[in-house]
Amino acid sequence: MTATSHPSDGPIVRTGWLHQNLDQPGVVVVDVRPHDAYLAGHIPGAQHLDLSILRLASSAPAVLHLWKERLQEVVQRAGITPDQRVIFYEDYSGTLAATGVWLLDAAGLRNGALLDGGLNRWMAEGNPTSREVVQPEESTTIIQPDDRVLATADEILADLRTGGSMRFVDSRAPVEHRQGAIPGAANIDWTRHLDADGAFLPLPELAELYGTAGLDTDDQVVSYCAGGFRASHTYVALRALGFTDIANYAPSWGEWGQRPDTPK
Repeated sequence: MTATSHPSDGPIVRTGWLHQNLDQPGVVVVDVRPHDAYLAGHIPGAQHLDLSILRLASSAPAVLHLWKERLQEVVQRAGITPDQRVIFYEDYSGTLAATGVWLLDAAGLRNGALLDGGLNRWMAEGNPTSREVVQPEESTTIIQPDDRVLATADEILADLRTGGSMRFVDSRAPVEHRQGAIPGAANIDWTRHLDADGAFLPLPELAELYGTAGLDTDDQVVSYCAGGFRASHTYVALRALGFTDIANYAPSWGEWGQRPDTPK
């Protein structure tokens, strides 16, 4: 597995790139921190978006149908269109910003990125902040959901029963993993992606982390955690490394651990 840097068209972008492109048409910045933090100061032009309303508790077909309708509503309310570059951020390279990237992939738009280092790095580099509340104009975007990036419990069960090709990454802390996990899952705590400043490690170090776990970019990989947010961070890391067959089991252990028919 070879990787050198975070390209500007990938799922992770640098603060320097955003500083240079902040005023460019089509660049949309989304603050996913708590609303009071947004009001206290944010990247100029950023809108606020609460992604917790898109938490997915079950992968039952009826639940997925309603969730996709809600995702459609959120995309339109945020004014997101397919031709935009949507940059999600929080205080550091966190799980909510990563979830924003995964959500736009799940919507079939694939135009999201996480701001590496978040607002902390933005401010440390002397970039400005604003308290102006931004209200986006709603869009008429019709999403085309990509089910390939959203794994379901039934798909995982079928793969396990037939000795299929799925590889699983448990993004939770080791203590959680020891209490129960999907059989065969590699436990790579999502915080291992980050350096001491809360930014992503260089890609070669991320590649070594996953290579040591026996994963290759050709593998079919499913990430999970407790509720899908930490698993989104793993999803973003793997996408940055060039994995192409990756999915987030968003209901994660919150669903798997409760079902009587799932092996642990």
